[in-house]
Amino acid sequence: MKSKKICDIQAFPGSNIIGSTSISCGSSPEKKISWVRSQLIGEDVNLQTPFGSRRLTYADHTASGRSMLCVENYILQQVLPFYGNTHTSDSFVGQKTTRMVEEATEYVKTCLRAGPSDALIFCGSGATAAMKRLQEAMGIAVAGDLRERIVLAEEERWVVFVGPWEHHSNLLSWRQTTAEVVEIGVDRRSGMPDMEALEAQLGCMKRTNRRMLGSFSACSNVTGVICDTRGLARLLHQYGAFACFDFATSGPYVEIDMASEDSSERYDAVFLSPHKFVGGPSSPGILVMNKALYGLTHCPPSTCGGGVVEYVNDFNPNDTIYNDDIEEREDAGTPPIIQKIRAALAFRVKELVGYDLINLLESFYIESAMERLLPNPAIHILGNLEPKRLAILSFLIFPSHVNTTTAANSKGKPFSGRFVAKLLNDLFGIQARGGCSCAGPYGHHLLAVDESFSHGIRSHIQKGYMGMKPGWTRVSFAYYMTKFEFEFILSAIEFIAAYGHRFLSVYAFDWATGDWSYDMKLPMMDCSVGMIKKIAEEKEFLGRGKETKIFARYLKSARKIAISLPEKPLLPRRVPKNVDRNLIYFRI
Repeated sequence: MKSKKICDIQAFPGSNIIGSTSISCGSSPEKKISWVRSQLIGEDVNLQTPFGSRRLTYADHTASGRSMLCVENYILQQVLPFYGNTHTSDSFVGQKTTRMVEEATEYVKTCLRAGPSDALIFCGSGATAAMKRLQEAMGIAVAGDLRERIVLAEEERWVVFVGPWEHHSNLLSWRQTTAEVVEIGVDRRSGMPDMEALEAQLGCMKRTNRRMLGSFSACSNVTGVICDTRGLARLLHQYGAFACFDFATSGPYVEIDMASEDSSERYDAVFLSPHKFVGGPSSPGILVMNKALYGLTHCPPSTCGGGVVEYVNDFNPNDTIYNDDIEEREDAGTPPIIQKIRAALAFRVKELVGYDLINLLESFYIESAMERLLPNPAIHILGNLEPKRLAILSFLIFPSHVNTTTAANSKGKPFSGRFVAKLLNDLFGIQARGGCSCAGPYGHHLLAVDESFSHGIRSHIQKGYMGMKPGWTRVSFAYYMTKFEFEFILSAIEFIAAYGHRFLSVYAFDWATGDWSYDMKLPMMDCSVGMIKKIAEEKEFLGRGKETKIFARYLKSARKIAISLPEKPLLPRRVPKNVDRNLIYFRI
């Protein structure tokens, strides 16, 4: 069955989100992207850094999307004036608000091709809450202090398979249930989840007649590598297991089809974070689940409260009648009304732009970025370079002037990922992310951290040295980014690869938190102090103009500062006495 074009559906009031602007699914690619850019909130803001004012350039789309004027205006003009509680059906505002929420819910279900056998539940603020809600709905979520005391026969425990790329939320939350969690490693040849290992585990567990479920990331939030979700679903179903996927990272950019033309490849649950969509900040998490996973049919819902009961009295708790509809019985209390509508509006924007155009632009940006950066010996891009990726780039920078050779690493130690992110912010106004991207186990694999080294890091963290954690820097190139912004970000990365080591002399490192901060009090040459003050006070950086001119100024000023700084810090950085220097992963 061919997926119906969402643009043909006019039931959802958000169809007129674009107002009087003549944008439609049939508009030219240029017109669509121009419209999205025109609606972004925060495109013309400046931020103050130690080196003066910088225009904000956002490159952390993998963490959260950008708000849009059209979405906020729609809510301001069409929703808030008529806002009422959905538990009220006798007033105009109650009826209108209820209708808008119902239409928004149905619109999202249609976008995801969820069918009658699926339930959609809005929950919390992202995919983490969606995963937790599924575990509660399955009846396997237990408070930590009780979990160890619950005695279940082995055949009563679910078996949950998770992949090697998982965000902490799709690993830790399952570990805290009554299920047995089986982690599937990386196929060393492809960098993908090891399908042979998964099949072997499925075959072994099937013989025990235990209920099984696979919960895999559809895309790594670190490398952007896209998983073969259909192949995984087919394999899981072949052995009688449910197939669940975390679309938090890829959801804003790819088509998600719960049903699939081949029923053996359908999804049994998907987890989404609409706040990562353009237009989606402040929207709730989304869980779409096969109703067959619901384990509370003969029990009270996971959360009891207003709106989930048909009848309750003060004579006998057993007289309570709960709503039979899963979506209603799992939506206790006043729901996130505005948030639900905002999520649907974000989906509407995605549908207006179209999957083909999004895929085309995302592919262009990530392929261009890798083609340009890979030849640079100072830049190491993480992850397998062959599979299809979203426009997400996680990388390490090795100081280009370092020629030391060790058995472990011929390039010496890389910069701290957070140090690079800080330089991108302070020198260029680029918003990136440093650290492990909430993917610690996968980070061990990517950074070749063995168990001994890992335990050493753990012991230092227990002592209060969070700064010892290894990590990387991540940027993402949204499909609506301008080519000037894209080129600017790559130039900034290349600049840090060439000159980043010089800035170690003017940045302090907090061993307790891992924070890097500009510190004029650190010893350096007097000419450097004067140069930095002069550049920071130059008025031209406060003005606005063409992107190319602004970005060129930032790069020029960064070079001036770098050249004025010493090649190496005048004094070695102080290391706390009880920190093992052999466990410092990055250059300080």
